[in-house]
Amino acid sequence: MRSGSASVHIVAATCGFLSFFLIWVSVVWGLILRNGWISTRLRHSQIHGAHMSTAIMGLSLAFVHAGTQMAAPYATVHLIDEFVPFTNPTDPIGIGIGVISLEIMAAAALSVAIQRRMGYNRWRILHALNHVAFALVAAHILISGSDTAPIFVWMPVLLAWLIAAGLWASTARQSVQARRAVGEKLGMQPRREEVIVSVDSAKCARFGFCEHEAPEVFNLLADGRLSYRVAVSMEQVNDVVRAIDVCPRRAIHLTRTPTAVVSGVRPAEEAPHLTSPRGIPVDKITQLHNRKAQQ
Repeated sequence: MRSGSASVHIVAATCGFLSFFLIWVSVVWGLILRNGWISTRLRHSQIHGAHMSTAIMGLSLAFVHAGTQMAAPYATVHLIDEFVPFTNPTDPIGIGIGVISLEIMAAAALSVAIQRRMGYNRWRILHALNHVAFALVAAHILISGSDTAPIFVWMPVLLAWLIAAGLWASTARQSVQARRAVGEKLGMQPRREEVIVSVDSAKCARFGFCEHEAPEVFNLLADGRLSYRVAVSMEQVNDVVRAIDVCPRRAIHLTRTPTAVVSGVRPAEEAPHLTSPRGIPVDKITQLHNRKAQQ
């Protein structure tokens, strides 16, 4: 029969590992959402809902894991250790970085409710700290976890962090710009075509969803007005398409800039030889009409 401490340890460890897995899924799913990799197969609302659901479940289990640490009969973690980092006398580093990661993720989750007041740029910076928080969670498990000694335990944790870090680094704006600069130096010129964006001001309700999907194109001003770029490059089309998809009022429209114009009048020497239904050339009929008009 298990003791009380062993039972509490099993509950805490189970919640901790499940929380880490769900947070990892949420981080990877968030990168998929940001880059629109599967937006053609799934709706944006489905991807966003899956991201939010896994994040909330992972964060909830993290709080359960933290609270369970104080339930053991001979617990070395106290209430102050759950809120103030690096105060635990037994494991200040491991528990401290775990507290910091939990506080960052909790702040990012609460900021969703006030995203419009914060503005997208500030919210994006805070939300990006979740990647730092996830790295701290992985470090917390590897430092403080008493069950991570076997290689089949700590190796998946490290591999999950490497996958998330690699995806984030490869899709960061700086990496994209660096690859673009290298391509230009190698003579791989990007496409210069543009598309035209228009917003129906009568329909637009200024929810700010478009700014969330395409912050380089749309900007919700402090006075409630929407500012947006009219001409955007082909590289930003996917962002604008996602903004169109999430706009609840369907106020955004996208048209392509024409690359060729065909004149409606052809030169006389290139005009085709037209005939009337009776087989008489049309130019002959026109000449007869002109002569009658002169007479």
